[in-house]
Amino acid sequence: MDLKDIKENYKNFDDYKIEKIASEEAGSLRPEVLDILKAEIKKRNLNLNLIDSVDSQTKELTESEFNEYCGILRNHPCPKCNSKTQKVNATMVGRVVSMLIMTNYEKSLKVACSNCLDEMHSKANMKSALLGWWGIPWGPIQTIRSFMFNSSMKKNNRSEKPNEIFTSFILSNIGIMEKAKSEPEKLTEFINRTNRTV
Repeated sequence: MDLKDIKENYKNFDDYKIEKIASEEAGSLRPEVLDILKAEIKKRNLNLNLIDSVDSQTKELTESEFNEYCGILRNHPCPKCNSKTQKVNATMVGRVVSMLIMTNYEKSLKVACSNCLDEMHSKANMKSALLGWWGIPWGPIQTIRSFMFNSSMKKNNRSEKPNEIFTSFILSNIGIMEKAKSEPEKLTEFINRTNRTV
C-alpha cells in the first residue's frame, strides 16, 4: 500500500483506532507511516501524549525507562479485583477443553495481583478437570499436562521481582506503558482485554 492510500485510511479511521495504533502498533510501522500517524494525531487534537507513546515504541529503551515502566505496572491497581495491596505480576495459564475426539490445549497470558493469578490458575484447572479429560485419546494426557504447567507457573505469582513473563509483557507493550503515565485507566482497559483473550 502506498503512502497516499495509508494517509487516506488513517483519515477515515475513528479516534479509537488511531489511539490503538499509536499505543499498541506503532513499533511495527515504517518511519514514513509514523509521520502520517503523528500528523493525524495532531490534526484531530488528540492527546499529545500519544506521540510520546509512538516515540517510545521506536527508540531504544534504557534501563531506567524500563524500570519506570515496570514500576508503573507493578504498582497499578489489580485490573481484576482493583486492590493495591499486592504487586501486579504476570503468568501463563493452561486449560484443556475436549469434544469427543478433539482436544484443545490453550495457554494464555494473564496480568493481575498474586491472589487473582492464583485464582485464575485454579479456575483453569477446574475447567480442565470438568471439560478436558474425556477427549480420547489426548484429553487425559493434555489435562495432566495443563495441571503440571499451571502448578509450575503458579510458583512465580508471588515473586518479589517481576518475573520473565511480566518483563516480556512490558517490552511488548511499551506504547501502552508510556500512555499509562497520563491515562492509567487505559492500562486497566488493555490488561482486561489481554486477560479476556484465550
